Amino acid sequence: MNRRSKKNRIIAFAFAAVFTCAALLTEPMDTYADTTSGNSTSSTSTTANKDYTGAYSSSNYIKPGNYWFTPSGKYGELVTITLPIVNMTPYTIKDVVISPIVSGNKKDWPFEITQTNYVLKLDSLAGSNAEPDVNKRTKDLFWTFQVRDDVLNGYYPIQYQILYTDELCNQGSCTISTYIECTGKPGAKNINGDDDDDKKSTPRIIVTGFETEPAEVFAGENFMLTIHVKNTSSKTAVQNVEFDLEAAVEGKDANATYSAFLPTSGSNSVYVDSIPIGGTIDMAVEFTAKADLSQKPYVLNVKMKYEDSENNPYEATGSISIPVRQESKFDISSFEVTPTDLTVGNEADIMFNIYNTGKTKLYNVKAKIMADSISEGDAFVGNLDSGATGNVDVMVTGEQPTMDDGTIKVLVSYEDDTGKVFEQEFSTELFVNEAMEEMDMDMMEMPEEQPQKGFPMWLIGIIAGVVIIAVIIVFVIIRKKKKKKKEEQLLIEDLSDDEDQ
Repeated sequence: MNRRSKKNRIIAFAFAAVFTCAALLTEPMDTYADTTSGNSTSSTSTTANKDYTGAYSSSNYIKPGNYWFTPSGKYGELVTITLPIVNMTPYTIKDVVISPIVSGNKKDWPFEITQTNYVLKLDSLAGSNAEPDVNKRTKDLFWTFQVRDDVLNGYYPIQYQILYTDELCNQGSCTISTYIECTGKPGAKNINGDDDDDKKSTPRIIVTGFETEPAEVFAGENFMLTIHVKNTSSKTAVQNVEFDLEAAVEGKDANATYSAFLPTSGSNSVYVDSIPIGGTIDMAVEFTAKADLSQKPYVLNVKMKYEDSENNPYEATGSISIPVRQESKFDISSFEVTPTDLTVGNEADIMFNIYNTGKTKLYNVKAKIMADSISEGDAFVGNLDSGATGNVDVMVTGEQPTMDDGTIKVLVSYEDDTGKVFEQEFSTELFVNEAMEEMDMDMMEMPEEQPQKGFPMWLIGIIAGVVIIAVIIVFVIIRKKKKKKKEEQLLIEDLSDDEDQ
């Protein structure tokens, strides 16, 4: 083959690849997995043979995206698996936990197990009300695995368990099943063929649900957890089943981490002799929820080790999500009532503070003041975060005189995050007195002026006359003295003149 011919073949191959990718990208994405009809997201499903190119869901609500494709991996290499999931309900779901179902059997799990779990979490998954475009509300999840060195050739089934909380705070779950095409070492056998390690069946045990007693788990309290487990195999029973329950680890640093749930018996392991074909068991373990847990769901992993009827070992992992609630609490300050006594028709100011002393948010906090003697007063405080303070300032009017001990009721109410209303009653004192009638000033009699007690007028006149006479006498005496002094001065001057002559 000459160089020109080879170049033309490469160009033709490139154009074919481009057109193929364009066709895949422009293919409509409006079909999703439907377990009730057996359809997959793939448009190339076959009817004669098993379809390894599809993705299937056990739920009509949470489904794989249409653009899911079957990945491929080679022995000893890393492979990234993408799982698109979409919420087909009108409502947004939250606290979505996605867990691949891991097994230690090479015919069930083609990857090396390099970590304790491969759980991924989504805070929320939008519904059609929040995002009408199904493609925009599809979320892509990614895992990177290392293919086993002894992997067999063929398609391996991969299952993902999905837990979520719906808009009514109910727990839901489903399973999405996909495939991966693996290529083993030269000479490796096919996964569907006969080899020395073939077994009668691949038994799977899964967690089908759980219950708690009481139904609502509060932080700091004990609760009984009952987990329902089923052997899904139709060909073999399982035996020597060991369950290890591992709660989520909480804490902000390595020196202050702890499990969200602690078993009261000290052990988080449960042993079961056997589970028959298609059989179910219920295992119950009592836990204590840590007192300082935040109000949210917490994941508890269920690790399972078991054997089939021929003592072949298997491993699997399931997860459940347990919502934990914090008891809502609040306190109030002392009341400030100004004035504490008023008359009918006048107003009084009632003030106090509300403190959120719990670890959960209080919604729509209100205060209502009631008594027979006053008008009803209301105050809307709003939402209070943990540790926050709300102020209440209400004016009330005296309606009628107080006929009892002056007690008035103060009702404080709030809602928790589920909309449940809580109320607590307090009391203080306020007295209302009867209003005074206005007096007619024209009809009031003016009191007669009483003569002031003191010296008689005649005595005052005499004293004044004596004072005046005394002043006159002093004046006359002074004038006489001045005149006499002047005369003496003149006489002296005359004598002096005579002597000089």
